[in-house]
Amino acid sequence: MRATVRPRPGRRRGRLSVGLALTALAAAASTVGLASSTGFAAGAADPQPHAELILNGGFDSYPWIWKCDGDVRSSSIPHDHYVTGYPTADNNTRCTQRVRVLPNSRYLLYATVRGSFAFVGVTGAGGENASTWSSRSDWNNLSVQVDTGPDTTELTVYFHGWYEQPTYDVRRVSFSGPGYEPRPCGEPGGPSTTATDGPGSPSPTPSSTCWRTYIP
Repeated sequence: MRATVRPRPGRRRGRLSVGLALTALAAAASTVGLASSTGFAAGAADPQPHAELILNGGFDSYPWIWKCDGDVRSSSIPHDHYVTGYPTADNNTRCTQRVRVLPNSRYLLYATVRGSFAFVGVTGAGGENASTWSSRSDWNNLSVQVDTGPDTTELTVYFHGWYEQPTYDVRRVSFSGPGYEPRPCGEPGGPSTTATDGPGSPSPTPSSTCWRTYIP
């Protein structure tokens, strides 16, 4: 009797399995490549996290940028930059700076202050309102967080003293979070060239391009 010839087990299925595996791998590689390229493109447009959004937060450059009401003066000590506010009965010597922000984002306001009733804070049209203060006679650090609303694209950062109270000093103001670092004044989208040179002391007049000049 002639023996029945049977196909070798698994040979044809093995070739089919290898072909399917190669096809699956190619499809996966294509998907990964597409995802990577899409992710890279999206990431390139994303704002850098924790950008510093304040200009002249160390009070060491012209133009002044800050808008101040009342008697606020720069330190006269070389290489020791801070400002001093002199509140009166009807003026708390408030200084402000507007910053661009992103909606639905969290930001940190940080400041180094000294003296009686030194306040720092931030406000916004979307109801944002956060502040803190210190009355210590030595330099100390303050910080407060603020969350922006769904339509908020600008906040106002401020510092001030209190009515009829002694002077206060501010050495550093930082406001950081999601966004882009502000451009030097005079560039498109940068601060206005009408920014003042400084509080209470002669200083260079900004040029038409308004590049910052650092104070010794």
